[in-house]
Amino acid sequence: MSTAVIDVGSGSVRMLLDGKKQTIMTKLGEGLSATGRLCKAAIERTIAVVKDYVRQARGADKVYVFATEAVRAAENRAEFLRAVESECGVSVEVISGSEEAEIALLGASATGDATVVDIGGASVEIVSGDGSKLVYVRSLPLGMVRLTEQSGGDPELLRAYAARGIARFGDVSLRSELMGVGGTLTSLAAMKLGLQAYDGEKVNGTRLTSSDVSDLCGRVLACKGDTGRIKAEFPVLPDMRCGLITAGVIFVSELLGYLSADGITISESDNLDGFLRYKRQMTAPKEGQ
Repeated sequence: MSTAVIDVGSGSVRMLLDGKKQTIMTKLGEGLSATGRLCKAAIERTIAVVKDYVRQARGADKVYVFATEAVRAAENRAEFLRAVESECGVSVEVISGSEEAEIALLGASATGDATVVDIGGASVEIVSGDGSKLVYVRSLPLGMVRLTEQSGGDPELLRAYAARGIARFGDVSLRSELMGVGGTLTSLAAMKLGLQAYDGEKVNGTRLTSSDVSDLCGRVLACKGDTGRIKAEFPVLPDMRCGLITAGVIFVSELLGYLSADGITISESDNLDGFLRYKRQMTAPKEGQ
């Protein structure tokens, strides 16, 4: 049975279909921090991508679409959801922050015994499992679109906002394996590897050490927020990501310091995979039935 999963994120819209992933940045969360609403241009960009994905998935037996923090938090979320259903012919499941964290763990860790960090456009989730149950889960509105807009891209403000926000995670119950998912972390892995074009197979399993992040931070900050210079330095980055990567690399640097972690392993298997596994578990026949 062929199943498509579409993730309507705050920074990008992604699809998993027949084992392959696609990602297109639409910055749905653009302007959300200032207005509390999804702006018309971001809605139009996002719906166009969802419509194309649904077209590509028309042969699938099932198409799941879920949305995260930008839609969760928007005053006009109902308007957005109606527009997607009307124009794309699919309904969108808006998942909670804790659900977003749980599917990230389900996607990234085969055993469930790990701590997973999911850095998105409007929120960041940290979840820890011991293999049988969750021992820590929290979602905070600290995404990279939000931080970039709140700080105006100023590195010192970014660092201060990141540090203050990260402290709200409190005492994280870290497991021995620290894993990371989401566009910020996969982008940093691709930057470390010096990729000219994104390659998920090469990114998957890449370990970003604190030293790696410090080096990347220095290179990004040397570009002084000039997205053209950032693109020239790191051709692998999509244009929209170039405007968010300063916040991303500063946030990761602050987070690793807060967690006293010397590095993080990047997983290409993420909440797309986790959502699909969760749905399959929910629909699988129960033992004895």
